[in-house]
Amino acid sequence: MAQNIRDEIRRLHRRKQLPFTSQQLESMQDSDTSGSEMGLDSPRRPESPPSIVRNPEKALFTFKQVQLICERMLKEREDELREQYDQVLANKLAEQYDAFVKFTYDQIQRRYEAEPS
Repeated sequence: MAQNIRDEIRRLHRRKQLPFTSQQLESMQDSDTSGSEMGLDSPRRPESPPSIVRNPEKALFTFKQVQLICERMLKEREDELREQYDQVLANKLAEQYDAFVKFTYDQIQRRYEAEPS
């Protein structure tokens, strides 16, 4: 999920919808990669971006940017779920078709066996 957010941040930055400098983006990536190696109870790293440590009241993203990120992630997840659903549906349809073919074959066999020769 963190990778998806980083990708979305890069995409927004390229489209000039996110006013980050490349240095802020790199420091954020550094804190994400080494932060994942630390435990939950580990103290805050001293090399964390100073703007986040000094000014916790300042928002990292605007509401619009968060909305764009969430919409894109939601759409990607929706597409994944739709593909999974279509696959399951196709499998069930194939099973039903196989059962229908077997039933029809059995009915035809019974009729031939029941006919007087």
